[in-house]
Amino acid sequence: MLSMYYGPDLLRFDRQLLLIGREAQLKLRDARVAIVGVGGLGSNVAMQLAAMGVGHLVLMDFDEVELTNIHRQPLYDESDVKKPKAIAAAQKLVKINSKIEVIPVVGRFEQNAYRIENVNVIVDGLDSISARLLLNAFAVKFNIPYVFASVEGYYGNVSTILPRKTACLRCFMPTGRGDEKACAHGVYPPAVFMASAIEASETVSVIINGISPLAGKLLVFDASSYAFDVTDLKRNPSCPVCGDQGGPARGNKKHVPVAGSAHCKGPSFRPNRDCAEPAHQ
Repeated sequence: MLSMYYGPDLLRFDRQLLLIGREAQLKLRDARVAIVGVGGLGSNVAMQLAAMGVGHLVLMDFDEVELTNIHRQPLYDESDVKKPKAIAAAQKLVKINSKIEVIPVVGRFEQNAYRIENVNVIVDGLDSISARLLLNAFAVKFNIPYVFASVEGYYGNVSTILPRKTACLRCFMPTGRGDEKACAHGVYPPAVFMASAIEASETVSVIINGISPLAGKLLVFDASSYAFDVTDLKRNPSCPVCGDQGGPARGNKKHVPVAGSAHCKGPSFRPNRDCAEPAHQ
């Protein structure tokens, strides 16, 4: 069945088939993944998923390629400057794998959410907290697994949210924070590549197994010192997005500062968990 679909191109997956097997490859072929934001994180995840044979990708972004993007977004080159990212990315991905379907959506998520209601996984490639919280609420509403990541400076975070099973983004990220783009404070390209590689691996794991190593956990890393920390995250039963009570959170909740927030800045990762602490119930 697999060879009938891919034909002679099956050889391209030979090295990963040795690890994941043919049935898993079929799941990748049939999967529908939305990548919301195809900048530093999203474009790199898109390359990896296309190369691994994820059969249907929806790329959503309102922005255009800028020269300052290219140092951490190698999917693009100088000829793509001023092109819509979603279109430029789609054109490149079908050259990586001509057997997949890639649908570019030029626009903001808020106006185009209906385009991704039927996907199997949502990948976060956004760069603002407010947009991420909207995406999180959408994923919970439609019960779609959501792979979150953020990078600022040398450090980053990755977590996978399985609606109604794990903490959602709102459980550990409060509203009302500054919404300045993380790249405004500088971005170390290897940190972007590290976070996007983990995002891609989490996405593949969810597609194949329905679960992933970072489901209900937050990975925090510092690319300048190779320090890694993983923390369990607890659902907030009073969370207004995923909570059992359906009302606003009560009391003084401690939240996890994440990359890109005003509460967790600077290139130094401290293992005293100031940037990776579970929300207290």
